[in-house]
Amino acid sequence: MFVIILTILLSFKRHKVVALSLGFFLLGFAWMGIISAQTLSTQIKESYLNKPILVTGKVVELPKNTTRNTKFIFKAHSPFQGKLKLAWYHHSPNLRTGDAWQLLVKIKHNNSYQNLGGFDYEKWLFYKRIDATGYVRASPSNQRIDDANQTLSIDQIRQAIRHSLAPILQQQEFGGIINALIIGDRSLISTKHWSLFKATNTTHLSVISGLHIGLISGFMFLLIQFLWRYSMRLSRVMPSQIAAAFFGLGSAFIYALIAGFSVPTGRAFIMASVLFLAIIFRRHHNTWQLYGIALFLVLSNDPLNIFSVGFWLSFYVVAVIIYGSHQHQDKSWLYRLIYLQLLINLATLPLTIWFFSAGSIVSPIANLIAIPIFSFAVIPLALIGALLHFTGLAYLSVMVFSIANQILLYLTKILEQLQQFEFNQWHYSQTSLVDLTLFILAMFIALSPKGLKLRWLSIPILGLLFLTPNHTIKHNSMLVTTLDVGQGLAHVIQTRNHILLFDTGARYASGFDLGDSVITPYLRAKHIQHLDKVIISHDDNDHIGGLNNILQNFDITEILSSVPEKIPTKATNCQAGQNWTWDGVLFEILSPNKKSKLTDNNASCVLKVSNQKYSILLTGDIEKATERHLVQNFTKKLKSTVLISPHHGSKTSSTQAFLTAVSPTLVIISSGFQNRFHHPHKTILQRYQANNIQTLQTQCSGQIDLLFTHDINIKEYRKDAKRYYLRQCY
Repeated sequence: MFVIILTILLSFKRHKVVALSLGFFLLGFAWMGIISAQTLSTQIKESYLNKPILVTGKVVELPKNTTRNTKFIFKAHSPFQGKLKLAWYHHSPNLRTGDAWQLLVKIKHNNSYQNLGGFDYEKWLFYKRIDATGYVRASPSNQRIDDANQTLSIDQIRQAIRHSLAPILQQQEFGGIINALIIGDRSLISTKHWSLFKATNTTHLSVISGLHIGLISGFMFLLIQFLWRYSMRLSRVMPSQIAAAFFGLGSAFIYALIAGFSVPTGRAFIMASVLFLAIIFRRHHNTWQLYGIALFLVLSNDPLNIFSVGFWLSFYVVAVIIYGSHQHQDKSWLYRLIYLQLLINLATLPLTIWFFSAGSIVSPIANLIAIPIFSFAVIPLALIGALLHFTGLAYLSVMVFSIANQILLYLTKILEQLQQFEFNQWHYSQTSLVDLTLFILAMFIALSPKGLKLRWLSIPILGLLFLTPNHTIKHNSMLVTTLDVGQGLAHVIQTRNHILLFDTGARYASGFDLGDSVITPYLRAKHIQHLDKVIISHDDNDHIGGLNNILQNFDITEILSSVPEKIPTKATNCQAGQNWTWDGVLFEILSPNKKSKLTDNNASCVLKVSNQKYSILLTGDIEKATERHLVQNFTKKLKSTVLISPHHGSKTSSTQAFLTAVSPTLVIISSGFQNRFHHPHKTILQRYQANNIQTLQTQCSGQIDLLFTHDINIKEYRKDAKRYYLRQCY
């Protein structure tokens, strides 16, 4: 820091631009620190966490209703102040934004699964300034204490619009998308439609975004400018361009307001405002200067925008548009439009696969078709339908919405055909910012003007990406990864040429699937397409729940399980005595026996994996009965360097006799943060400590990697990828 300040002072006279740039960088860094410190300082005291507590406050933002619950943001006022993300189960009442409530809630620290390739939910909560998450407990104390009708806010207007349009839009298959285009509320979009848009990289079209703000304000600007010129009187009062800029600015403001001034729409409004205000005040800045001013204002308004994927993509896309709009000006408008659309899709490919670890090959085609349809048909029809509805022309409104719905129906049929191409999705492992920079540089050089004669350089630059050292696993070595799946279990064991998956985490009634959100992203990030063997220890949801997703996404050679009848494809019983060797690493099933009468948790598959020097014992959810059986029949085989704690550290397992037989130096415990079972039990932790066994827990470490070679190399993802906003264990 001192060096930067000194550089600024010494270079101010001779290199004023450099000095000012460094100065702004320091100011931005300081501003980011201040806002981050303020956000972190609002964290709720420990005394209010993990127990029922009565709070009063107000519902803010639009509640999201599902068949199982209502999710909403609650701004607590007493006994503490904070922003809570809550879920209300079991016949929740009709919550309205602006209503004041007294609620009995149970909340906990922000938390997320921390794994390679996974979504960082804690970062998202921090960016949204959510102080804690939790749920509303059933209680007579839950009561509305103030009616939202006594006040008026934009969210209440948006909720009134949603409520008024609901009877009409519920009759339309794509009513959720039309609703999202009108008020920016995507909670009614079906999972099927959202998945389709996601697979074809067209999700940005289905909700109010920067594209829509720019489209509406730009259309209003051109329309008013065209009409204004036909009036000599108006033209003498104010030039048509300036008058049109006022209308463009106003329409951008109104549309952003209807969308609740969400972060993306607020960002788009700032960008549009810079352009229109420059016209109004007749400031003749070039396009890049206006771009820089907009960027400065957005980050000044909220520096936490840097945590938003939308921020990077939106400003990146605008930069691409500015660059592309100056190319091929001698060509027809249609040629330039198609060129610009393809340029955007190709240029954004590096960021898309960086942020989402995947890219859609058909995305350029999908967007080339979908953007004009949304821009010139669906969005105008959605807004016209809403205006007709609120002016009392209900019949015309229904007709317009039906036309928009029919257009979306035909569009989705096209997108579904594109989605079916086997090569549509390709996956990429996040490595370093150097790779991302090289990828973007190569893409822009490849798309540079032909006259520069630089396009050939993109090939060697892309080639540098493949020179990244490939850390292959050596013969007689193994990498054992315990994924952070909360209160559940999932291990990935890799040898030089083979992959084994042991258990698949949970799938919840809400539809949230650990296979989809943790295991598949991890395997994709590791470029794994095929699993040689999958073992499902038993049929508890937290061990088998994610299996269907794995079956849909990966080729699997063989499945072993203690409950093969519960597997929706061919599977074999895991039985003691089964063994195989991969790349010098021995795999042995120790339980259950063929004639065993053990059931449920005690019937879990028990797997020992060994190289010439070390071994690890995977135990599923076995309890005392199976531990006793193993001690009696496999005393010598049980001895292992590392033990996966039986049953997540439950007090029904990890008996002293079993620990003595295994004699591990390290125990890995897979358990959820502040889980309702209170795993691992403090008695078991004390027993591990008494036996001088080191313990690691996924709830503190996140994903845990153990590389067994000539020694054991341990990596803890939550600590290795440490960020200041992440929850820490002490």
